[in-house]
Amino acid sequence: MTERITADRLNVDHRDLEDFRRLRMKDSPFANDENKDIFIAAMVFGFKEKCKIELKKKEGFIMKSYLDPPEIALINSIAIAEEGNLNVLSNEKKVFSIAEQYAAGGIKLLKDRVLGEDDFGSYSKKLQSEMLREYERIKKIEPEEEQSPEELFTLSVEDLINLGENEKIEFKLSMLYDYEKKGKNKLMGMIIAKSLSSFMNSKGGIVLIGVDDTGDIRGLEKDLETLTNGTLDQFEINFTNIVIQYLGKIPRRYVGIKFVNVGKEDIAIIQVNRSPRPVYVKYKGETKFYVRQGNCSQPLGIEDATIYIRDNWPDI
Repeated sequence: MTERITADRLNVDHRDLEDFRRLRMKDSPFANDENKDIFIAAMVFGFKEKCKIELKKKEGFIMKSYLDPPEIALINSIAIAEEGNLNVLSNEKKVFSIAEQYAAGGIKLLKDRVLGEDDFGSYSKKLQSEMLREYERIKKIEPEEEQSPEELFTLSVEDLINLGENEKIEFKLSMLYDYEKKGKNKLMGMIIAKSLSSFMNSKGGIVLIGVDDTGDIRGLEKDLETLTNGTLDQFEINFTNIVIQYLGKIPRRYVGIKFVNVGKEDIAIIQVNRSPRPVYVKYKGETKFYVRQGNCSQPLGIEDATIYIRDNWPDI
């Protein structure tokens, strides 16, 4: 698979350190803020003014671990807007480099504007509003059309992994083999069925079997070892049996399966289409209804399920 390139910190140019320090002095609206707050503001200003400067002498400034999810989302949004596609997210060093260059282009603009204002408090509020508006504008630049399960099914395993687990993509380490108990476990099949049903009851999606939660490819070897002849054909037969056992015969029509070899490992890619009617998981005498929420399959209680079904299948 294509190795994901990561980064552990954001840098600034050595020559800009004094400007960052100046903006943390007591007469600045950033006096009580952290370095990352000034960096984000400078980055937004640079992006807004289309001012990007290459760093000549890098100085480590902010560790990635200090960034909050909204800050990372903003940095990612700017990289996506710059590159015009989501593929850039697989190269975190490039994402951070784009943010660093815009921060280098915006820091002097930010300093001049902040320290040139008479009413710092008023300007601070205005700055927050401007940043929020800019963030909303950047988000609109991101691809707005959601990819259908059919479109996702055409992507490579590497591309799917780079997108990460989300509303339409789920990673599963195995379908038959339990890595914790070190043997075959029927519960693994029920877990797969739960994910399938949640996609069927939502917008559809993709399940990758043979990939762990971190995106590492583990393959189907352990699953195949549990089968009598250890073939992919028998794996697919077992997959069909799992769907029928836990979801019923009709839902099998809404899933497709293919196998892809990555390096020395086989991966199962499951395309799950939205079902025209609610799909339930039946296990140990219980019937449960699951939907996809973010990157998780969530069960709904009777009241919530009734409302959800009425809203999503009004003709039933």
